[in-house]
Amino acid sequence: MKNYFLCSIILTLFSSYQVKSQTNATIVHNGITRNYIVYVPSTYQPGNSWPLVYVLHGFTQSASTIMNVSGFNAIADTAEFIVAYPNGVGNAWNTNSGMTGGSTADDIGFIGALTDTLQLLYNIDTNRVYSCGFSAGGYMSHRLACEAPRCYAAVASVAGTMSVNAFNACAPSRDISVMQIHGTSDAIVSYNGSAQGGKSVDDVIGLWVGNNSCATPPAVQLLPNINTQDNSTVEKSVYAPCSSGTEVNLYKVIGGGHQWPGTNSLFGGLGAINRDISASAEIWNFFSRFSCPLPSSINNPEFVTSVDFILTQDHSNDIITIQHEGNFSFKAEVYDITGKKMFQETASGTFLFHHHALPSGIYIIKVITGKTVRTFKVSLSF
Repeated sequence: MKNYFLCSIILTLFSSYQVKSQTNATIVHNGITRNYIVYVPSTYQPGNSWPLVYVLHGFTQSASTIMNVSGFNAIADTAEFIVAYPNGVGNAWNTNSGMTGGSTADDIGFIGALTDTLQLLYNIDTNRVYSCGFSAGGYMSHRLACEAPRCYAAVASVAGTMSVNAFNACAPSRDISVMQIHGTSDAIVSYNGSAQGGKSVDDVIGLWVGNNSCATPPAVQLLPNINTQDNSTVEKSVYAPCSSGTEVNLYKVIGGGHQWPGTNSLFGGLGAINRDISASAEIWNFFSRFSCPLPSSINNPEFVTSVDFILTQDHSNDIITIQHEGNFSFKAEVYDITGKKMFQETASGTFLFHHHALPSGIYIIKVITGKTVRTFKVSLSF
């Protein structure tokens, strides 16, 4: 009977998320409480795995600002994916630029931890996680592609390039599809690069074309000038084919400012807003064509195959056992549903966790050996 009521509570929890499509929530990462907004279309069903798209705000902006500027919720409704809008510490991201007011937080780790949390709440397709962002959020998306151990299927940047430090440190562990949208009249992040803004758009595109071994020159197309009053046009360059089925796209917004093309918001940036394209629609059309290699357990260094670790749960004695089949040493970390670390221990082959001191609830256990990580979700009830 106790298990029946526990299952009922869990089902109620998931049902509440299904009904309430937009949620403001927090997790704790590295001792810092981080907040975010997640939007789940009303058509979401837990039985189907859905893509996850991160949309990262610009410097001094917020999650709610970029949600309104990008209009991604409307696209998610029809295309059926989940959107997450995280907040950077102090309305900034750690773009590795050293700029005044920039963040030094572990944002790569934070977004990875947030993905783990969202996987607990929703049925996320872990091979179809994407990141895009505006300005500093674009810089951050490039850093995820360069440095994150997790596989992001594709990234996109609007009006954001890469700091010199991030560019020099970029060492992707895999090929990844990249889209760049940038105005030639951007007065904040210069198209041609600057001492403050970092690398030029051409430098960034060159990095990804080289990383992905793309064919050059690109196929160039001048897109239709649908709105003749916006003082801008769009030139699209497609670098393909590339290795691993990837692609690099550049949308050069000729005359465009530091803006999100197609936005209905007048307060999202500075300069001319291009109305010939919708950046959000173009980004999703691009993202939807790519996924991480299957199986992720082989190609993604953040995961190992399920047979490497065996978890057993002894409910009668409140003991969870995790054993590595190769009897290797590993570190085990236990987190609650908010992302707060409750416990950690280094084990030699076998990890015994006596969880009687913890309250009932859902917990995440990460087991880490070398560069590989396996995540387990467990439910504790007393």
